[in-house]
Amino acid sequence: MKETLFHGGTIITVDESTANPEVVVAHDGTIKFTGSRSEAERNLSGAPTYVDLDGNCLLPGFIDAHSHPLWAAKTRGSPVVDVRPEIVPTFDAVLAKIERRVAVAEPGEYLLFFGLDTQLHHGFKILTREQLDSIAPDNPLGVQTSNCHALYLNSAGFEVCGIDEKTPTPTGSIIERSVCGRPTGKIAEAITWQALEAFYEAWGDDRLCEEFEKCIHEFIRNGITTTTEHLYLPFYKTYYLSALKKGWPLPRIAAYQQAITPDMKVEPMNIQNDRLWMAGVKIHADGSPFIGNIWLSRPYLENQFTLVNMNLPPGHTGSVNYPEEYFEKMVRNYVSQGWQMSIHTQGDRTIDMVLDLLDQILSEVPRLDHRFRLEHCALMRDDQIERAIRMGVLSSFFINHITHWGAPIEDVLFGPERAAHYIPAGTAAKQGMRISLHADTPMTDPSCLELMQAAMTRRANDGRCLGPGECLEVETALRAVTIDAAYQIGKEDVLGSISPGKHADFVVLDANPLQTDSNCIRDIKVKQTWLAGECVWTND
Repeated sequence: MKETLFHGGTIITVDESTANPEVVVAHDGTIKFTGSRSEAERNLSGAPTYVDLDGNCLLPGFIDAHSHPLWAAKTRGSPVVDVRPEIVPTFDAVLAKIERRVAVAEPGEYLLFFGLDTQLHHGFKILTREQLDSIAPDNPLGVQTSNCHALYLNSAGFEVCGIDEKTPTPTGSIIERSVCGRPTGKIAEAITWQALEAFYEAWGDDRLCEEFEKCIHEFIRNGITTTTEHLYLPFYKTYYLSALKKGWPLPRIAAYQQAITPDMKVEPMNIQNDRLWMAGVKIHADGSPFIGNIWLSRPYLENQFTLVNMNLPPGHTGSVNYPEEYFEKMVRNYVSQGWQMSIHTQGDRTIDMVLDLLDQILSEVPRLDHRFRLEHCALMRDDQIERAIRMGVLSSFFINHITHWGAPIEDVLFGPERAAHYIPAGTAAKQGMRISLHADTPMTDPSCLELMQAAMTRRANDGRCLGPGECLEVETALRAVTIDAAYQIGKEDVLGSISPGKHADFVVLDANPLQTDSNCIRDIKVKQTWLAGECVWTND
């Protein structure tokens, strides 16, 4: 391969030792040189390919440190019907859309709707099995919530998913039941994702592969050259290997295997020089603040919304997903195998439980560079941040909670005091933690520029700012989607900055994010995406 020399624009390396170079030279998928053009040209081995940035801005490829590309492909695109509130704004409109789809369905056709939102669908009411049966008596039907943690089913849906009165509730799952034990319509957590496989399998691999390719391109055209598969299961490997074989522009994937395989074993792998590798293990310690199953020291607010729409009891403080002994057994098992742990934690009591356990394990078997991660961290307290830093535990923040659900977080779920420190990325960064930001696709769409703007402005969906003291500086926000995200996935030696010896993964932007108004970061256009030294997307 010829050497490629990038010139003629602003180069942001995110590396103080190579700051503000005039040119960058890449060769054979690796960054060879950063510095002056004259020095670069003196050391070229042959006639290079010159890439004129034309005044644009070259940065390291973006890293979304927590996402689900293959799972997102399952939830998006026909025959899944998108009913997210940005598309279908009211609950009545959601019902109408469901009824229209059922009216044209073939007998027995599997019907799935994605994006029901308790907080954002105006006029929301809890769906029941009987209501869905009346709408679709002859078709398996499921309605998945936008937070992905819950699923409403009709009777035919329960049947194809193999769930009935005799089905025991799996550990780490919820099946809401009547007094006689009959499922009433709603299931949540692990059993949700298992049940949905019945729908995905009915539609076949061709459909999944088509949507997977679309999803890959969505990451790439947003300049994301590395992301994760945070609910990886062993059979996913086939789809990823197929994508690489077909030459799709697959971002580098850090796989975090779900902690639900019966033998609790994980396959080590690193395929095609950091294109797909096993980074660690993912466990859901609790659930979603938007369905009420996170563990809190202070209860949810009591109002019409929480007591009726969410059906929470007065004084509700939630719970964790697993019995603590079972959870401890899982964590100890995977830690003993040497894996990085990535633990979904939203409530502050959940975070206490997880930090207590990790502290105990590390006191028994010290491990200096474990990089254990807490995911999302909605209601993490200041003292917990301090403790996590002392322990070497990292936080990856789902900052889009603020932009999408900020108003209900403050008004009906937790109140102004807790909302001001909800997703406390600012505090964590100020105290010295190397944080990352993520979109958690399919919950929200992939865009690291949107993540940066959300973290810098903390503007809610109605324009209010939730906790200005938690806003990030632009340099910190950029690091959180480049070098610090690379650190969290254990690849800071080869990813996250434009530094000699690292992979030649770049994004070209039409404006410098370090000099752009914080309210306009998301409007910056991605001009090109480069992966392993090749231009894999351009909007020209």
